[in-house]
Amino acid sequence: MKIKDYDANVYDIEIFPNCFHCTIYDTESKEYHRFEISERINQIDELYSYFYVTNESRIFVGYNNHHYDDVIINYIIDFYLRMKNLTQKRINSSLFGLSQTIIDSEEGNIDSWKKWKYLHCFKSMDLLTMMFSSKLRVGLKPMQVTMMFPNVQEYDGDFNEPIPVDKIDEMIAYNINDVNSTNALLERKAADIELRLWIESEYHFECLSMDSVKFGETLLLNLYSQETGISTQRVKEMRSPADYIALKDTILPFIHFEDPILIGILEDMKKQTVSTKERKTYEKMFLYGGIQLSIGVGGIHSINKPNKYIPKQGEYIGHSDVNSLYPSMIAKHHLEPQHLGEPFWRKYVHILEERLEAKHTGQKLKNLALKLTLNSVTGKMQQETSWMYDPLSVFKIRINGQLILLMLIERLVKLGCKIIQANTDGVMYIANESIKEKVQGAISEIEQITQLTFESDEYEAFYQFAVNDYFGVVKGYSESQNPRLIEKKGMFITEPPLGKGLAPTIIPKAVIEYFVNKVPLEKYITGSTDITSFLMMQRVDKKFTVEYGDEKVQQINRFYASTNGRYLYKHDEATDKYVNILTKSGVTILNRFDGKPISERRINYQYYIAEARKIVDAFEIQQLELFPF
Repeated sequence: MKIKDYDANVYDIEIFPNCFHCTIYDTESKEYHRFEISERINQIDELYSYFYVTNESRIFVGYNNHHYDDVIINYIIDFYLRMKNLTQKRINSSLFGLSQTIIDSEEGNIDSWKKWKYLHCFKSMDLLTMMFSSKLRVGLKPMQVTMMFPNVQEYDGDFNEPIPVDKIDEMIAYNINDVNSTNALLERKAADIELRLWIESEYHFECLSMDSVKFGETLLLNLYSQETGISTQRVKEMRSPADYIALKDTILPFIHFEDPILIGILEDMKKQTVSTKERKTYEKMFLYGGIQLSIGVGGIHSINKPNKYIPKQGEYIGHSDVNSLYPSMIAKHHLEPQHLGEPFWRKYVHILEERLEAKHTGQKLKNLALKLTLNSVTGKMQQETSWMYDPLSVFKIRINGQLILLMLIERLVKLGCKIIQANTDGVMYIANESIKEKVQGAISEIEQITQLTFESDEYEAFYQFAVNDYFGVVKGYSESQNPRLIEKKGMFITEPPLGKGLAPTIIPKAVIEYFVNKVPLEKYITGSTDITSFLMMQRVDKKFTVEYGDEKVQQINRFYASTNGRYLYKHDEATDKYVNILTKSGVTILNRFDGKPISERRINYQYYIAEARKIVDAFEIQQLELFPF
């Protein structure tokens, strides 16, 4: 793979008190390069040459390398002339000391080693920081699990103890496996890299290792600085802090209700003064239009139980949501950070207009880059460390967004619509076909009042387990389309996001097939030939041991329920307490894919069928409660 005309070299290092090892995979030549410093060999000269002397054509790619691996290599390069004359023992001792300092340092406390973090002796990019913000980052092993990498491998040893010479090759095999998985991840993220390269070319700042919020914030910072002539460093010091906010000061003048219940809700909200330091300081739950709703500083959402909605003859299921609610609120109602004022608002509106033009003209990279930039603002407005910090403005966005949605709900209920769910920026409802024009008229009225635009679509059927767990069959697609377009969220997502845990996808797949295509659960589950859809994961904190039967295993395991497997336990050795990780079945660990046919795996199909049946029953029992005989 080429990145900015450089050969991508994927790399990872391992450090022990008596051994250093670095594995590099050149994605262009398909060659591995290995460098070791131990009692059996000292390749510091070769390492220095590869990373520093002959690095003009290379960019080094790692996972968390900006915070660890790059620091170590920069340190070696910085002290190379001194290190080359040291014994292997002293080199290893020095590298191990730095490694421990990095690992043990608290977040943000990097003073003792920041010189080498920012030395930049070679070009590099970090997949971890590209994919995740600092609060959402996950390790490489969970990533291996969720990307279905063939070998999920933890090192079976202690990095704090000297490694025996006869175990070094085993460690190197582990190191190579980490490099291979990082390379597989690099290949998966090719589109994300392409997006960042477009941003670098268009806006002239480096962002290969930035997550989407970070590059959006950086782009806005640069544009604002150019617009105002204020240095970026000075802008970074600006804030509009507020410890407490009176909600009456956040509500826009056009917010208005006619229904006594909603009038009372609005008046109650106006009486509240809330802290900006607490996540949930005000929340109000109430029944309206046959559904329980919750509003507050966190937004609006309905309280939903499992239910399935299939419109009767002459009815339709509609869903209407605000097009880009938060960016539109900023643009249409001047809800930018107060301290940044008109110049920021102008730039923001200009980006919004550019984004809409790019969307309509098919400029996919530009559309995505600007969409992510626009969406980055409200999150940063809530962070005290951000130059966009302004809790009052972000409260105005959130409070008015939910009240606008409530204004639409009021009109829909008045027309006789049945509200199915409401959440953040949209409402779903069942209505008679005969009032479709009136429903659209109500939406248009809200659009005129608020200056926002709504997008609406329809569903053939909708299956709601909870407000954030549902699937629906989107209407308007060809009858011959197979499969039909299914919108899925929460527990019904059948492609688990990278690094975010792993539940067996065979269960939501079977439930969806049962309701949408009338396929029996047993037939679908037992007929699957994809072992990956049966897999689940458990990661256990290092203060516990993990035992499979009477055998100690690694802390993170990928496994499936089986009829011949043993139970997997978390063991607290201090109290000798055992916790069964999957209580309803024995399991077979599948950290390493083995190519065995699924017919030979002894899958405990009854476990998966029972779990799917519980979801189906929850829908159908609730339906009986709603419509008793």
